[in-house]
Amino acid sequence: MVTSDFKLTSTLEATVEDTVIAWAENNGWVHRFMSYRGRRGCPDSFFFGFGVIVMIEFKKPKKGLDRLQIEEHRRLEDAGLRPWVVSKAETGIEILRRMMK
Repeated sequence: MVTSDFKLTSTLEATVEDTVIAWAENNGWVHRFMSYRGRRGCPDSFFFGFGVIVMIEFKKPKKGLDRLQIEEHRRLEDAGLRPWVVSKAETGIEILRRMMK
C-alpha cells in the first residue's frame, strides 16, 4: 500500500486533534489528554496557559456529542465553565488564539 491508497483529509478527527495540539504546544500552551476515573463524558483535551484552562472535545464533522458527553458539558456549563466542541483545526486554533492574553 502507498499513501495514495488512503483518503487523508483535514476533517479526520485525529488529524484535527493533532493539528490543534501541535499548534497549541508551539504557541505556549500545555496540553493534556483527559479522562475521568470511573466515569465517562470528559472532554478529550485540556489546554493550560495564559491564565486559563480550555477544554475541547474533538469530533468528526456532523457527529454530535453522545448522551454522557452532553450531560457532562451541561454540568461544566452549570459550574460556569465552557467546554468547546471542535471539528475543524482552524476553529480549535482560533479558540486558543482568542484566549491568549
